[in-house]
Parts: sequence; structure tokens; C-alpha cells
Amino acid sequence: MRVAALACALLVGAVGCGGEGSRGESRVSPRPAPAVTGGGVVEASPLEDYLELPIGAYSFSREELHVISSAENKLTGSCMRKYGLGYRATVADGPAVYQPGTNRRYGVLNPTVASRYGYHFPESASALKPDSLPEKEILALNGSPDGTVEVNGKQVPAGGCIGQSKARVRGKYTYARGAEVAGSIATDSFTESMKSPEVVKATGAWARCMKEEGFSYGSPMQAIGSDEYSRQEITKREISVAEADVECKLRTDLVKIWSAQESEIQKSMMKKSRKDLGLLAASHRKVLREARSVTG
Repeated sequence: MRVAALACALLVGAVGCGGEGSRGESRVSPRPAPAVTGGGVVEASPLEDYLELPIGAYSFSREELHVISSAENKLTGSCMRKYGLGYRATVADGPAVYQPGTNRRYGVLNPTVASRYGYHFPESASALKPDSLPEKEILALNGSPDGTVEVNGKQVPAGGCIGQSKARVRGKYTYARGAEVAGSIATDSFTESMKSPEVVKATGAWARCMKEEGFSYGSPMQAIGSDEYSRQEITKREISVAEADVECKLRTDLVKIWSAQESEIQKSMMKKSRKDLGLLAASHRKVLREARSVTG
């Protein structure tokens, strides 16, 4: 169960477990960001070239998500003005940029990130702290489940302006069954791939390499999932282990082998779910068409 949960948390190039995600993004962080100061640009590692998986074709790209969020923000702002309120959502000028080191489907892959953060996630330079909002704005944005909230003498729709905007853009087009199927494929393929003879052999080679470096771990998942590295503090040992982890992946071609095997497993699973995945892709096209009609 822990392996399946970790796979879900580290989805890459796929959809979120049980929901619609975006390509090349990790939907859930398995631990909080570390208390490390200082920014800096991190270049992608060659190992990160193997993160794109077939099921990712059935998720929104970063560019598509930008279109959708822009449409929803525009609708939310229009809704808020009906109550005499402003909407101060920060809308990026363009799609989110991939931040090297944040995708961990096969464990830590970036040597620069490993040397600075160990198994922790790198800090996001673009991370925004939420502003405190007046109570009226919060009520108008979120509403209530039964739609009984009023702001400035006007009734707020169930789910508030945000809920109404999402319902307009995605609500009637979202295909939940397809998203669930795609999420299951993304998770199950990870679990199945670890049993592949090729992956078992490559993982064994990785473990022997780690042993030579003085660290005893049976797999990258055992290393990154260790309770020892779940604390806020980043220790010298954690950095040493993470650096060796990346180096041993490079020496053994583990990531290349693993992603190739998982890709084949996903393709086989996807053949059995063509109908649901086809309907999911169609629903995404409808969502995007609706979003573009709003943004112009």
C-alpha cells in the first residue's frame, strides 16, 4: 500500500490519482519544503528526459492548464464585481515552467538538487504566500454548499464565484470515469513495472552500486521513502546518500530501463481502456474549447 501511495504522490507525465492532472507535474509533495534559504536556477538532469510516459497524453499540458486557469480567473473576477468586490488573483503571463528536481517518480534524479536538498524538494522561487482576504471576499469566493450565503445583499451561488467559474469551464464536460481510469493506469503501471525482470535486474545493479558507496538500500523507493529523510532538517548523510543515488542511477541506466518498461506496461493497459480514454480526451477538448471562448 505504501508503494502505491508513493507512486500516486510521485506521478510524472500522467494524471493525478483519481483526478485530472497535468503533464510532467507532480501533483502531491510527499513531504514539506525544506527550511533552506537561497534561490538559484537548477538545470534539468539527463535522467529527467525519461519522465514522460504514454498516459501523459490524457492529461492537460501546462499550456492548456494556463488557458483553463486564465478563463476561470476571468469568470471569477466578473462574478466578484457583481457583489461590488475586487479579485486580486495573480495570473501568470504564461504557462508554469518545469522546475528540475520536482518530479520523483523514480526517486531523486537531479545531481544539483541532490547535492543541495538531498531527498527534499527544491524550493520554488515562484511560490506565492496567500494574502489574507476580508471576510466578504472569502464568502463571495467560496460561498456555501447550500447556497444560502449573502454578500452585500446578494445571494452567492453554491460553491461561490470560484465554484461557479469552474462549473462553467469544466463542470459539464469533465469525464470522471476516464480520469479515474487514467489515474489507475498511472499508479498500477508503476507497481507492475517494479516486478519487471529488467527493472529487478537494474535495481539490483543500483543496490550493489550503492553498497559500494557505503549505503545499504534495496531500491530507490526505499531510499527516498526512508523516515530518516522525512524530517525538515537536511543532514549531511541525506545529501551523501542522495548524491550516490543519482550517480548509481546514471551508472546502471536504471531510469532509462525503468521508464521503458513502464511505458510498455502502460501501453498494454491503455489498449484495454480505449473507450474511456477516448472519452476523456474528448472531454478535455471540450473544456479547452469552453476556456478559449471565455479568454477570447
